[in-house]
Amino acid sequence: MNVEQLTRLRMYPEKSFVLFGTGSNDSVYARQGRVAKKVESIFPGRCHLFRVPIRFHDSAIQQKNKLSRSRGVVFTLIGAACAYLMGQRVLCVYENEIGAINLPYRASAVGLDHSRSVHPLTLLMVSDLVSELLGEEFRVKNPFLFWTKAQMCKALAEDGRNDLPPLTMSCDSPHRLRPIQCGYCSSCLLRRQALAATYIKDRTRYVVLHGNRPPKESSLHLDHMLVQVNTLRNLLDVSDEMDLQWEALTREFPVLDDIVDRSAGAESLLPIDMRGQLIQLYRTYVSEWDTVKSQIAVCPLNQCGKQQVSNRNAVNVQ
Repeated sequence: MNVEQLTRLRMYPEKSFVLFGTGSNDSVYARQGRVAKKVESIFPGRCHLFRVPIRFHDSAIQQKNKLSRSRGVVFTLIGAACAYLMGQRVLCVYENEIGAINLPYRASAVGLDHSRSVHPLTLLMVSDLVSELLGEEFRVKNPFLFWTKAQMCKALAEDGRNDLPPLTMSCDSPHRLRPIQCGYCSSCLLRRQALAATYIKDRTRYVVLHGNRPPKESSLHLDHMLVQVNTLRNLLDVSDEMDLQWEALTREFPVLDDIVDRSAGAESLLPIDMRGQLIQLYRTYVSEWDTVKSQIAVCPLNQCGKQQVSNRNAVNVQ
């Protein structure tokens, strides 16, 4: 459960929703239950949580794949099975566009996690696979493909629900001790950026702000994300004409052309309209970062405070 589901509940007050979860992590499993219980208290009788835990015999002695590249697709396939057994032929997965398409930060970025599990082309391929297995059409859709995470968080701002984000987990590399969420991976940074852009006080505790000193590479993701934001800004500023903006974007990120060519029909859009929506979305994303960039720090709270004091002293001496 995250802000996307909350938005869907607000958008369709006449509908009830089945939330499906899976996985093998007991901590995440418990967190799903707590968040679902909270949302149920906000929308009584409209939200039903079903889960299928994944368990492995003697998992402690099994060799682990740290990349977990196929994990998201496995979750989607299990969700599709749940939807089908409930008589549905559409499964909705909720992810903002920035996280779904997940463009590379820059050509030199190596070793950063760029998940493709809810990428538009991945969802198309999973839809085709499930349809082939079932012998009838089945679609996996992302209703928020053209939304930034900050746009999704407006639902929280409008309802004054700054109590919900601390219940949710966004971190790619959660720590074992509290605070659990690191605050400096790309998912944590996008979460923090989105909440700041919608003027929601982030009550989540992060290692980078509230815990011990983070590792030396804690600024790596933020550096890369800001390079990408600057790249997007420069590409969009080449012209006021949409065709030239799109040409610049796809020269740097060719996958965008492939996404439009292959998925515009599935989104019930003309290619030119889908290009326009993507251009506007990236322009919005850049604008959001420009508004909050100075607020997104990656140094510990006590270290930032010392640096600020040092800077003030330097000014006084001069």
